[in-house]
Amino acid sequence: MYRFLLLTMLLALGACDRVPTIAVAGERLTGMYVEDGKVAAFLGIPFAEPPLGELRWQAPQPLTTTMAQRNATGFAPACMQSMRILDWYREVAAAFGGSADYYPDLETSEDCLYLNAWTPTLERDAKLPVMVWVHGGSNRSGWSYEPNYHGHKLAQQGVVVISIAYRQGLFGFISHEDLDRAQPLANFALWDIVAALQWIRQNVALLGGDPNRVTMFGESAGAQNILALMFAQPAKGLFHRAILESTADVGIEQMPTLAEEQARMRAFAQSVSPLDISLAALRALPANDLLARYEQDYADYYHGPAFDGQLFLRPIWDSVSHAEFPDIPVIIGTNSDEWYDWLPAELSWDDVAARAESSWGTAAAKALQLVRHEGEPRQAANRLLTAHDFLCSSQAFAKRMTAAGKDAWMYHFTRVREDPGGARMRAFHGAEYAYPFNTHDTYMSTNATDLELTRAMQSYWVSFAATGNPNSGDTTDWPRFAAPGLPVQELGDSVMTVTAPEPGFCALFEQGLAARRNE
Repeated sequence: MYRFLLLTMLLALGACDRVPTIAVAGERLTGMYVEDGKVAAFLGIPFAEPPLGELRWQAPQPLTTTMAQRNATGFAPACMQSMRILDWYREVAAAFGGSADYYPDLETSEDCLYLNAWTPTLERDAKLPVMVWVHGGSNRSGWSYEPNYHGHKLAQQGVVVISIAYRQGLFGFISHEDLDRAQPLANFALWDIVAALQWIRQNVALLGGDPNRVTMFGESAGAQNILALMFAQPAKGLFHRAILESTADVGIEQMPTLAEEQARMRAFAQSVSPLDISLAALRALPANDLLARYEQDYADYYHGPAFDGQLFLRPIWDSVSHAEFPDIPVIIGTNSDEWYDWLPAELSWDDVAARAESSWGTAAAKALQLVRHEGEPRQAANRLLTAHDFLCSSQAFAKRMTAAGKDAWMYHFTRVREDPGGARMRAFHGAEYAYPFNTHDTYMSTNATDLELTRAMQSYWVSFAATGNPNSGDTTDWPRFAAPGLPVQELGDSVMTVTAPEPGFCALFEQGLAARRNE
């Protein structure tokens, strides 16, 4: 018996000491085991050629720069970007009493098209559900391995977790008139995501994953990009379900056109290189110089998918408004205080009125009436803006999906951390994603309520990835978001089904959509 126990212990130790390897596209990737050997991690896997030189402002190209042995134990540099998201993280840490040093400086490069994978098994016939994370950051910043996006905890729930990079801002969305019209002309960031999905389809079985059960999930601009790719023919069949956190962006009805992207590039080129605005001249300039000038000229520009006639053959709003949805079930939701932390601490009611006018337009007066009872102007503005920009657009999208016979579930995240940082920031934009990943920052309080919410959200997310339905029998039943009741799952101090929040605002939002449709 002793010899059997000793042999078992030695085998266990050996399992922890051994190195996981897989062979991909002629390369042998060496990863590492984490979580006491429960999960194999492969970090910094290239899925396309580095978009350098002549490949700047081109669709991602198949990987040819390979090596026989590749060490996949460290993250690759993030894509070129401003430090906006890094600065925000440091502000969050400070708000919760932590140190800004919790987040180290970020290395960036144009050579950034890499993905990261965490898996509980390397058995090729395991056929586990695959969950692909697309980070947010207004399509100007953000990276695939922000601390809350590490997949080592989520993978232990029986899924393969992959996080992907894609080009940001100037390098991912702008278009030049000199580009070959036989090739993609815009939306390079979204083509990057498609290339990553193609890599996953071809290779995820090596990681124990099922290429026919791929769920894309993401937050903010990442979720917007997923929503857009639901309607992109080149992405068809590459993913099968979508979880959209803190977006919906029915405002995607206002997609920029290719001509507008080219006009913006022309204006930028004249600013940065007035003597030669050709594509060749811009490709010859250092990436850091381009980024610095672009951030100066377009600091407030929000990048989004463009109607290019290539990736998107028709405006997305045409498909949504005509109830032409793909067979991709969706979880979609919003946090209760998306805007609160972004607003100045001191707001007057005149400021609230101005923000209502800028967001709600002709319905501003009616929108203001819905928040006149709020004692704090900042909370009134939070409700106005959260409803317009996130909650009601999400409801509008989900309602149209289920009316068209498709499956959509809607959540409302309301959990506020029980410490001074929580009181200051509330259920802020981005507060939810630590829960499905189970990657709670150490500077925040995490108590039994947070851990139970983590368990529930992981169960919902993983069940959805596995079956296309978030219900598995071990959590509170979550009904589809459908008329007449329009039930929503509240994810907060308790998990329960409630009626759709902010009905007054969302009625105004629907009236605005109808008015624009009839213009």
